[in-house]
Amino acid sequence: MRSMDPMNPPMNATDRQRTLDYFERLGRDKVRLYSAIDCDRYLGGWQVRELADQWLAEKAAEERPVPLWRRIVRRR
Repeated sequence: MRSMDPMNPPMNATDRQRTLDYFERLGRDKVRLYSAIDCDRYLGGWQVRELADQWLAEKAAEERPVPLWRRIVRRR
């Protein structure tokens, strides 16, 4: 767990939603690029970095094809 940094208070729900909306506008490739190069400079502090990692993982899961057996089982 991260220690409380007075210069970087915890994100509230509004900040979190705004950040996720910003990620959607930027797109998967730019978010990945910005977080890989220098997340603090382009996106924000460690909280935004963790949120970007979660968002990128969700996007990767969405793009992953569903196996045939799951599609068959789902239809029943």
